[in-house]
Amino acid sequence: MNALVGFAWLLTFYALGEGLARLLPGVPLSGSLWGMVLLYAALSAGALDERRVEAAARPLLRGLGLYFVPVGVGVLAFEGLLRQQAPAVAAALALGTLVTLLAALGGARWR
Repeated sequence: MNALVGFAWLLTFYALGEGLARLLPGVPLSGSLWGMVLLYAALSAGALDERRVEAAARPLLRGLGLYFVPVGVGVLAFEGLLRQQAPAVAAALALGTLVTLLAALGGARWR
């Protein structure tokens, strides 16, 4: 029953995110990302206890590696384009990694 309640919460935040994405079409974020931001805000503010979603989140996180398989297949399908744009892709990956590390460092210090 806890997992069912957790999935209901996750789907609620997903639906809220989708609604927000439709209300703000000029902002380049998908509904699922908006939902994660809203879920994070609710968890951080203490408005939602993490135990309410933990039973549903654990199995999803366990299979996280499998969720990236379609992305890997997509990359292989566009290998020629990837080779053409290799310098730009490498720069984006390096910059993205740096920004992520700095954000993680800032988050760790803030907490």
